[in-house]
Amino acid sequence: MYKVSVLLLAGLVSSVPVRRQAKLDQAATAQAQQFDATATRAFTATEIKTSDGKCWTIDPLGGDFRENLIPITTAACTGAKEQQWDVLTAGKHNNRAGFANVVSTLTNGCLNFDPRRAAGNQVLLFSCGGRADGEGQVTDSQLFPFTGGAGPLTLSPANTQGATCLVAKNGVIDQAACDKSAGQQFTFGAGGAASGGNGAAASSPAAASSSAAASTSASAASTSAAAPAASSKTTLPITKLDQAATAAANTRDDTATRAFSDTTVKTASGKCLQATSGTGDFRNNLVPIQVVPCDGSAGQKWDVITKGKHNNVNGAALIVNTAIQGCMNLDLRRQAGNQVNLFSCGEGAVTDSQLWKFNGQATNAIQSASTGNNANKCMVEKNGLLDVADCTGAAAQTFTFGNGAATGGATGGAAGGAAGGATNNTSTKAAASTSAAASTSSSAAPASTSSSTPATGSTTTLPVTKLDQAATAAANTRDDTATRAFSDTTVKTANGKCLQATSGTGDFRNNLVPIQVVPCDGSAGQKWDVITKGKHNNVNGAALIVNTAIQGCMNLDLRRQAGNQVNLFSCGGRADGGYLSHLLKISTSDACTEGALPTLFSLLPPGNNANKCMVEKNGLLDVADCTGAAAQTFTFGNGAAAGGATGGAAGGATSSTSTKAAAATTAATSSSAAPASTSAAAPATSAVTTLPITKLDQAATAAANQRDDTATRAFSNSAVKTADGKCLQAVSGTGDFRNNLVPITVETCNGSAEQKWDVITKGKHNNVNGAALIVNTAIQGCMNLDLRRQPGNQALLFSCGGRADGEGAVTDSQLWKFDGQATNPIESASTGGNAGKCLVNNNGRLDVTACTGDATQDFTFA
Repeated sequence: MYKVSVLLLAGLVSSVPVRRQAKLDQAATAQAQQFDATATRAFTATEIKTSDGKCWTIDPLGGDFRENLIPITTAACTGAKEQQWDVLTAGKHNNRAGFANVVSTLTNGCLNFDPRRAAGNQVLLFSCGGRADGEGQVTDSQLFPFTGGAGPLTLSPANTQGATCLVAKNGVIDQAACDKSAGQQFTFGAGGAASGGNGAAASSPAAASSSAAASTSASAASTSAAAPAASSKTTLPITKLDQAATAAANTRDDTATRAFSDTTVKTASGKCLQATSGTGDFRNNLVPIQVVPCDGSAGQKWDVITKGKHNNVNGAALIVNTAIQGCMNLDLRRQAGNQVNLFSCGEGAVTDSQLWKFNGQATNAIQSASTGNNANKCMVEKNGLLDVADCTGAAAQTFTFGNGAATGGATGGAAGGAAGGATNNTSTKAAASTSAAASTSSSAAPASTSSSTPATGSTTTLPVTKLDQAATAAANTRDDTATRAFSDTTVKTANGKCLQATSGTGDFRNNLVPIQVVPCDGSAGQKWDVITKGKHNNVNGAALIVNTAIQGCMNLDLRRQAGNQVNLFSCGGRADGGYLSHLLKISTSDACTEGALPTLFSLLPPGNNANKCMVEKNGLLDVADCTGAAAQTFTFGNGAAAGGATGGAAGGATSSTSTKAAAATTAATSSSAAPASTSAAAPATSAVTTLPITKLDQAATAAANQRDDTATRAFSNSAVKTADGKCLQAVSGTGDFRNNLVPITVETCNGSAEQKWDVITKGKHNNVNGAALIVNTAIQGCMNLDLRRQPGNQALLFSCGGRADGEGAVTDSQLWKFDGQATNPIESASTGGNAGKCLVNNNGRLDVTACTGDATQDFTFA
C-alpha cells in the first residue's frame, strides 16, 4: 500500500509542469552553454514533434542560474525559438559514429538523461559534455543512436544501453522502458535539414560563418544524414595546433628507406585510409585514422619506411602519413575503439608499437611486428575507423599499397624518399622544411629490438615523453630522512630478470612510468630502494619500493585499464608530489629474524588492493590475485642493504649519479597535505587504509557540501559500527577537489570527527518516508551508491542531492531503508538499479553486495 501511494503522488506531481523562474548569472551561463562551431549538424533550428503533433518546448528560465536543468515540455507548435533544436552527429561533445546530440538552438544546452535524479525529473537540458560549468567533453547521457532521417524515431540515451526511451507524458518529456509505443515516437521537421549534415544554424549568422571556417579546416569531412552507415565518414572535431610543438613532434626522416612513398593504403573493399591534420591533440598526435572513399587528397597519402631513424628492425616497416609525418601507432592501453592513431614516430628512438610486419609485397595484412603485448594484432576497419583485432587471415584484414610512387623496395634510400616526397602538398612541404629545426632529444637510449628474439626475452619498447624538468623535480624527490632496508638494489623475478623503469616513458612529470621486466644489465633504471619508514610511509610491516633513478614509487591503481595498473607514481599519491600512499606489505616466504627484511618476498598492497600481488605479464610488471606461486616472488639482490630498519639516510649514500641529482631537488617540494592518521602496529585486518590527499577548492567544497539545518535527524554525531565493532570513517581531502567521491573506510573506532555521522529522515535531500540519508558530520557529504563506477569504488561520499556542485535535490542513490532501529543492514531504498543492494566491509573499504540478511551486513548507529 505504501508503494502504491508513492507512485500515485509521483504521477500527480509530474502531471503538471511547474516552471520556476531562475535568475541567470550571465557569465556562468555563457561559459556553461557554448555553441559548437566545429560540429556536424544533421538538422538545425528544427522542430521535434510528438506523435500527436505537439512540439518540444523549453523555457530558458526554467532551470538553474546557468541554464542547466531545464525541463522539456510539449506544447502547440508556434515556430518560436524555444521550440528549435539542432541534431549534432559529430563535434566537441560527440565522437561516436551513429550517435547524435540533441541541442536547443536557443540555449545551446544538450538533451540529457540522468537516472540518479528523482523520477519525473530525469530528462533535462544540461551543459553539453556533462559538466555544469561547460568544461565537459563527451558523456553518453547526452548521446542518442541516430542513423539519419527525420523519423518517426525513438530516442534512447546511450547510458541506458537501449533499455530506456524518452516519452511524451503528461505534458513533459520523460523516460520509460522502451516499447516503441506512439508516445516514444518523435519526428524532426519544419526546420532546416543541414546541407550535407554540416550546415550552420539559420538563426545565427555568426554560427554560419564559423561553420564554414570549420568545414574548410576539416578536409572532406562532409556527411549525409540520409547516407547508409556503411558509406558514411566519421566526422572528427578540430583541435587548434601549437605549430612549434607540432613541428617538433612530427618531422620527416630524410635519411629513411621507403618501400612506397606518397601512396594510398586501400582496404579490401577499395576504401582508403585517411588522417586529417588537427583532429588529434595540439601536437597533431593521437590523430584517428579514418576509412573513407578514395579521393586522392593529401590526407590519404602514406610512406612505408623499412629503415631509418625510427626503424632498425629487419622485416618490419613504419607506415607514415605523408602530410602529417606521424606514424601509425597501436596502444592497447587506450580505450577500445581508440587504440589505433597517428603518433610521433619513435620520439627520437624506436618503438614496436609502430612497427608492422612487411615482406615487400603490396598486399598484405597490417600486422604488428611486436613480440610483446601487440603480438598477433592486425588492423581492421570498424565503424569507419581503423581499429585492431586478433589476426585471423581474413580478407577484411588485408590492405594494398597502391597508386603511389614505389621507390624500389627495400633498396630505395634517402634520395628515393626525397623524390617521393616532392609531389606532396603544401602542408607536407612545410613539415619537411621543419625537419632540420625539430631536433628531438634522444636522452633515453632506444631499446634494442630484434625480430628474431623470442617473446620470453624481448624488451617492450615504450614511447618517450618530453619531460617538464621543474614539474618532474617537484613530483619525484628523494626522501633523505627515510629508513632504507635496501638501497640501490635490483629487484629480480623468479626467473632472474630485473624490474626496470625508464625515465621519460610516462607523462611530463615522470609519473605513470611503466615497470618493465627485462634481462638484468646493472643500469640505473634497474636500481631500487626499499623504504620502511619516511615521509611517505608511517606503517610498520610495509615498505615503499622506489626507483632510485627516477625517485617514483611503485604504485597500484585498479581504476586504470587492465595491463596498465602498475606504474611508478610520485611518492605519496599526488601527481605534483603530495603525501601518503603506495604502501606495499612485505609478505615473507621464509623465516627471518626480527628487525631484518627477508630477500624473498611478494608485493602485496594493503586496503582496497588487498590480496593483490605483483607478477610479470608480457614483459611488464602487472597485478594478479595472490596465489603464493613462485612466479609471484621477487628477490632484492646485488644492492647495498642499508641495515634493516635501523638504516637511515646514510644507507642511500651508494645511490647512482642520477639519484644524487634528484636528491638535490628535494628542497623544492612541500608536504602541505597533512598525513592521514594511521596505526602502524595494527594487524592486517584492522589496518588503516591510507588514501592520497587532494588539495581542496574551498569555495567549491563549501558549495558542494552544506549542512541541512532544516533536517530531521534520527541520530546525530553518531558512530556507524560494523558487526565486528569497527567504525565507518571518511577523511576530508581524499576525494576530489570539492570533497566529493571520498572513500568510506572501515577502521578501529577512535571517536574522531571523521567517524561521526548523522541519519536524516526528512529534509532538503530526503522526501521519502521509510528512508534515510547517512551524512558524514565532518564533511557533510552523503553516503552514495553508484553502480556505474568500477567495482570496489561504488560506495562513496558525494554531495547530498547527487549534483557535484551541491545543487541537487533528492536522489535514490543516497536513500537507505530505515525503520528507526539502531541496528539494521544499510540497504538501498531504491526501486531501480540499486534495489536489493546492501553495504558491507570489503577489506577495509565500505563496498556493495546483494542483500542476504546475514548478520555480517548489519551496522549499528551508536
